[in-house]
Amino acid sequence: MIAYITGKLISKKPAVIIVETSGVGYEIHITLNAYEGLPAINDTVRILTHFHIKDNPFTFTLYGFSDERERECFRQIISVSGIGPKTAMTVLSAINYNEFIDMISSGNYLPLTSVSGVGRKTAERLAVELKDKIAKSVEETQVSASSPRFVELSKASEVIQALIALGYNRLEADKMVKNITGSNGFGEMSVEQIIKEVLRGK
Repeated sequence: MIAYITGKLISKKPAVIIVETSGVGYEIHITLNAYEGLPAINDTVRILTHFHIKDNPFTFTLYGFSDERERECFRQIISVSGIGPKTAMTVLSAINYNEFIDMISSGNYLPLTSVSGVGRKTAERLAVELKDKIAKSVEETQVSASSPRFVELSKASEVIQALIALGYNRLEADKMVKNITGSNGFGEMSVEQIIKEVLRGK
């Protein structure tokens, strides 16, 4: 998994940027919120990413975010059946993620119907399926980024996304990760090591 990329900002447009690191230029699709926080061209940028794999046809795409809360919000949106990354990015570009969280938390989903590609049924599905998840995610991502708890949550999130990419659904992935989490969390294990342990114990 690619959690973030640090490098020289080669190109920036409201929906996509190119970041060069170690001689490789990465095309990253970003939200409008992330775009507004970018430095000048040729400056160093560090951007959180989500690595998305799609079958038929096989493609992989990098999506970039302003901070951990926005990325987690994106991941929650695409966990809803029938909603893909493009729709999620459109939502988070049309509506600031804090506003989206407030809408879902309060049940006021009607403003979402003004977003291109989001009809009433889709907005209702987002509200119903994400209300409890959003509340939990907000609480978790408010944990300090330097704390052990944040590190544990970040590792778990990356492992779950990797399992989903391998074909498991969200519920299966959550259960598999919880089954191998000890009393002290993941300890010193890397994300790759955790994935191997999860697959061995499945």
